[in-house]
Amino acid sequence: MVWVRSRVVTITPARAAELLAANSTNRPVSKAVVRGFAEAMRRGEWMVTHQGIAFDTRGVLVDGQHRLAAIIEADRPVELTVFTEVGEGTFDVLDIGKRRSAADVLAIEGEKSSTMLAAMVRAVWLYENRPELNWSGGAAGVSNHQIVQTLDRHPKLREYVGVGEQVAGATGMIKSAAGASSYLVAQANRRADLTSWYDGIIDGAGLTRHDPRLLFRRVMFNMSRKHAGQPLHRRDTREHVGLYVTAFNAWATGQPLSQLRFTPRDTVPTIAKAG
Repeated sequence: MVWVRSRVVTITPARAAELLAANSTNRPVSKAVVRGFAEAMRRGEWMVTHQGIAFDTRGVLVDGQHRLAAIIEADRPVELTVFTEVGEGTFDVLDIGKRRSAADVLAIEGEKSSTMLAAMVRAVWLYENRPELNWSGGAAGVSNHQIVQTLDRHPKLREYVGVGEQVAGATGMIKSAAGASSYLVAQANRRADLTSWYDGIIDGAGLTRHDPRLLFRRVMFNMSRKHAGQPLHRRDTREHVGLYVTAFNAWATGQPLSQLRFTPRDTVPTIAKAG
């Protein structure tokens, strides 16, 4: 039997730089992973777990370069579990497992429809924190910790999973965007009766030409269909939320719409109060 020793050590940025300077065996560094770790460290979310840094019997770093690089980028000391005397050949089996997604974390905590719910929570977090910025790519990453915290602040989001599926089925909207948007407008209008809004975008019956609900349905239908000689429109959560909120604001304030557009340069608007 081979015994691996471990202890919790506070690693400073300077010490992390020294350890990385002697690193010779690890894989190429992913800037996105480092950035995500560093942001969690700056927010104070980093916790000591069994995943830390590891050295083999020769003192060579075999795991943890992303964590060390993140300490340098975050520019603050962090506690890590340090493993020593790891057997040779261990590197080949490190990190081959699937990293837990937000949906995995919510499922472990007993949440139903965890994939849909996690995507809805992410959209709400991005609406609250990045309404004017892109919601895709590494810079728009939302950590599992942030997902859990956001759901704690918005527990009623769970009630809008079914609403999102219903709206998406009726309009072609992204399910998570439909659920998050429906929740957000309801939260901003807690004392208002939004039944007419939901019925209008889901059913569409009896709506006049410039009714924002009808225009929203038409725009979403058009985006979800492939037209002859043209590629299918790329489905984008931020765009869908932006179109939904824009249409809702027009309906809530009684303003007719002749056109409904949302571009990447636009900021997702603040939600209006229904009048």
